[in-house]
Amino acid sequence: MEKYLKKEEGLMEQQAPKLSIILLSEELEKVHAAALVGSVAAMSGMEVNFFVTMNGLVPFLKESVASKNFKTGTVGKALVEKAQPFYELIENGKEMGNLKVYACALAMDVKGWKKEDLIDLFDDVIGVTAFFGISQGGMIITM
Repeated sequence: MEKYLKKEEGLMEQQAPKLSIILLSEELEKVHAAALVGSVAAMSGMEVNFFVTMNGLVPFLKESVASKNFKTGTVGKALVEKAQPFYELIENGKEMGNLKVYACALAMDVKGWKKEDLIDLFDDVIGVTAFFGISQGGMIITM
């Protein structure tokens, strides 16, 4: 097992030292999956950058987290009841790795939201051009 894990770590370092995740869905299953992928990648030594945009920002609003009012399907309902919350996964990734979370400036502007309206995970509010600069040279996935 140890040999396998070392091989996995070696492959990850060789393949993609940087992972950027564009999160644009408010569906809890996608948010949770992105949080899990991002936190594990950060804990495995990768640089991880989240760009949360459009409806993807809704689950990160303080009022959504406080009321546990998330858009869910069948699995999402079970996640709310039984799994570690997505924001704790991201917090873990930030504490144990190199993980940054950015909110989309355009989506924040059109909704009139301020950084203070979001839970305390966000490093900054930036535009797409800045995010492309941050994610340059790495793998980008959209969820």
